[in-house]
Parts: sequence; structure tokens; C-alpha cells
Amino acid sequence: MKSKYLDSKGQSLAEYSLLIALLLAACMLILAALGISIWDIYCIVARGLGFGGSCAHYFYDDFADLDAWDIAWGDWTTDGEQMCGGPGEGRIFTEIPADDYAVTINSATLRQGNGYGVYFRVTDTPRFDGYSFQYDPGYRGGAFIFRKWVNGRELWPPFAQTRARGYDWWETPRDIKVVADGNTFTASVDGQPILTASDDTYSEGGIGLRTWDRTVACFDSISVDAVR
Repeated sequence: MKSKYLDSKGQSLAEYSLLIALLLAACMLILAALGISIWDIYCIVARGLGFGGSCAHYFYDDFADLDAWDIAWGDWTTDGEQMCGGPGEGRIFTEIPADDYAVTINSATLRQGNGYGVYFRVTDTPRFDGYSFQYDPGYRGGAFIFRKWVNGRELWPPFAQTRARGYDWWETPRDIKVVADGNTFTASVDGQPILTASDDTYSEGGIGLRTWDRTVACFDSISVDAVR
């Protein structure tokens, strides 16, 4: 004869498991809305326990100085806390020892002008090949775009774009993330994916930043990490 107690105990365990699963799902949704990944939480805990070696950045710069960068063109300055580029055409690069990676820029602020770009998989600077993601209010009324570059020249038209008319482009700090994973590229703004594209021309290379025309843009920090 089957015990009612055992049935009740089994039912309680199932209910507890379901409740825990729902709580975990809710926490993951909240973290995603805040732009925080499970990997970020893991790394915070691991570093606190002294086991953060696997969480090391490929590259990190808080722009205390510009020693890590090759200024190929334009005016780039730092006040020790923030780097600014412009006005005018500007290009700045650094090498990255990886093929697939995620570039994260904290508090990128467009002060004036038509936009700024994030270079990735760049080789053979200063007349380089590679890609860029552009935060571009000057393109057809405002858009986020991916461009391909050959020998230092941008190809026309962009190979991916999404229009954003009426977007709050200027004087608003934005967190920008560009992920290059194989032949697929994803750009996010403030934790929200806004553009995905594919291209298999370039498989490796460094990163950089770009300004053009009357643009003045400032950046608090930049990091490059493994794709998770």
C-alpha cells in the first residue's frame, strides 16, 4: 500500500523545484533587462573568491592615458577619466589577440555631430581592412549600421542597417556592445540588441573607434572579452 505521506512529500519536492525554477527564471529576466549576464555574475563572485583568472579581459582601458592606442588620424584626448575624439575625422586602434570577441563601451556620449563608430576585426592599419558598427544620426535621418572597410575606405552601402528616426542621439550616455562571433555580428545599445548581420570576409583583427565631420564623442571605458 502506497503511503499518503510519501505522495505528499513527493508532491512538495516537485512544488519546491518548480518554485525555485520560476524564481531563477525571474532573476534571469531581471538581470537581462539590466544588461547583466549570468557570466558577469559568475565573474563577480569568482573574483571575490580569488578565482577570477578565467574572467580576465582580452583588453581593458579606463582611458587614464592613451598609451595602449595607435592614433592613426584626428584629435583624441583624455582628462584621465574619459577619452574624447573630434571634431572631425578621427581613427584610433589597438590590437586584440582573439578572433571572436565582444567589445563593450561604457558611457559613450555623442556631444555633437553625425555619429561615431566602433571598429572590429581590423588589420593592416592605418590603411586598414575590417568592419565598423556606427551610431549614426546623420545616416538617412538616423540609423544604426554595419559597414565593411577595404584599404581604409568604407564600402557603400552599409551591409546592414536599422533606421531610428526620432531617437535621442545626443548628450545621452549609451552603453554600446558589439559581438563578433564567427561570421555573425550583433550590436546592442543599453543592453538591448538592435542590429544583427553576417559577413565572412574578415575573421580576425583588432578594434578601434571613429569620429567624422563635426563629431565630438566621449567614452568612459572599453573592454574586450570572450564571447559567452
